[in-house]
Amino acid sequence: MLDQSPLFSASTVHLEHITTALNCLRPFGTKDDVLIIIDKDGLSFARENNRVISIQLYLSKELFICYRYNAQDDNPDAHTKVCLKINHILDSVSVVSRDKDDIVECTLSYDGEGSPFVLIFEDSVITEKVEYSTYLVKEWDATGLELDTNAVTSECIMKGDVLYGALQDLKEIGCKECYTYAKSSKSGKRVFALISRSQLGLSKIMLPGERSILEKLEVYDATSHEQVYDVPVLGYFDFSTLDKIRPSAKTASKVMLRKDAHGLLSINMLSQTDDVILTDARRSRSTNWERASSSNDYPGIVIDISIVEKVRIDEADDDSEARFLMESSEDSVKPAYYPTSVPSRPPVLTATSHTEESLLFGRQQRSTEPDAGGDEDYIPATNDIPLFF
Repeated sequence: MLDQSPLFSASTVHLEHITTALNCLRPFGTKDDVLIIIDKDGLSFARENNRVISIQLYLSKELFICYRYNAQDDNPDAHTKVCLKINHILDSVSVVSRDKDDIVECTLSYDGEGSPFVLIFEDSVITEKVEYSTYLVKEWDATGLELDTNAVTSECIMKGDVLYGALQDLKEIGCKECYTYAKSSKSGKRVFALISRSQLGLSKIMLPGERSILEKLEVYDATSHEQVYDVPVLGYFDFSTLDKIRPSAKTASKVMLRKDAHGLLSINMLSQTDDVILTDARRSRSTNWERASSSNDYPGIVIDISIVEKVRIDEADDDSEARFLMESSEDSVKPAYYPTSVPSRPPVLTATSHTEESLLFGRQQRSTEPDAGGDEDYIPATNDIPLFF
């Protein structure tokens, strides 16, 4: 398709998958610049907002039918950075991917500093070429947005759709600030909850503790790095910032949340790859290209998000309210759908009478011998009826 060998070029037919991935960047500003990092392993898209939240979205080279990166030297860590408007790529790919009747092949290329970022769309009838201006690249400064792995206080792995549903519910009730609450016990009970602070006051959404949903939840001591039990870890975040991860959670199959002692929440998401199926018919176009691996090796959309905890004006009061809400719920009577074992009471056996259960009158005693002139099933209950008058 291309007459020359640019610095970077890649071809794919999975436009719907790329659209799904790039839509995760929308909450971070569609008209702002996005940093694209190109290396031998794939493409990374990075954005940050006000040094409070950052996102890095990674598309592996296995997503592409053919992928080529001609580094200037033999350095295995060589990479190229380029800035452009994310809505340019997203709008182009979204419009083209709407055509369900024909397979569209998209080729991305870039020839280094000063060159445009080129997209070429080709189907069985027409070929379209779009060039977008690139911008000066600012160095990616991740100061304050990197997890301190030596001071992790909690780690949790859960299903993505469960987290998405919880965030959706918080949005519908008008959540302003959000607490994250994590606690585990030696008995195996695990509690993870999102606590909302809104005009309605405090409310909580507790995620199911089943291992099929909440795969892992561990709490650590920030100093000794040892696992601790029955010690809750709370985080406090502005919900408008936390809600930016909702589109990413919707596409994720698994989500890992880690919080460190400095108040940084690191969220790693991995998407499903069921919709990625390489078409052999389209591979024939690229016989002169360097072949990428099959779709079976494609790991899926990998997303890393970092969120800085909100500064608390009155930390003691905020924590105490959230802790009280959770502790009161744990001490309350468990609902009917959470069965508990109740010790059985041995029956009382006598030769002359037997016990009969009644929902209204409780335990009744009746003689085995019928009363003279009366019905043997009759149970006198005059003295058992409570008098309210």
